[in-house]
Amino acid sequence: MTNILLVDDHALFRESLARLLAVETDCRVTGQCSTVEEALQLLAGSRFDLILLDYELGDRRGNEVLAAARQKGYSGKILVVTVGVTRAELRQALTNGAAGVFLKNNSPELLIQAINAVMRGETWVDPKYSEPTGEATVAENARRARFTERDRYVLRGVFEGLANKEIAQRLRVSESAIKASLQQLFSKTGVRTRSQLVRVALEHYRRELI
Repeated sequence: MTNILLVDDHALFRESLARLLAVETDCRVTGQCSTVEEALQLLAGSRFDLILLDYELGDRRGNEVLAAARQKGYSGKILVVTVGVTRAELRQALTNGAAGVFLKNNSPELLIQAINAVMRGETWVDPKYSEPTGEATVAENARRARFTERDRYVLRGVFEGLANKEIAQRLRVSESAIKASLQQLFSKTGVRTRSQLVRVALEHYRRELI
């Protein structure tokens, strides 16, 4: 039996995946949580063979769990399960001890294959990251993007590390308005996560942050 710690900030995803694994595999989710702090507490008190780790944990990043787990002597496998990471983040995750990266838009059956591969000692990297045009597409989108004044204010807030609620308070708008603005920024720049947006902002939009 493979004991799994599931770290993801979406409760519905955690519960659904736990049920799937219990039915379809010899794996059992024996611990689950949504934050970096909770993950480290569970690792300190229990033994897990595999960590399924989301890379985006609210305003925190899963690589904090990766680094801390290895520092504390965790010797099990860690598979990052995420909506997406940059190639630089992928390299960092593998350097910090991840056994691979699985994208959430893939099928449950493929996730089971990835888990089995990782538990056999293999590395699982989504085929997307072998496509040479991915980063070029983001760069091209970056060069073409045009921002509104609201876009620039939200981008500055993201760059400063502010949460959506804090950006909303600063601009005196609703949190849902900030979420909508973020989705527009994601669409304009061709990225899918806040961390990717920060990286692209540093590379292409420094003038927008002044």
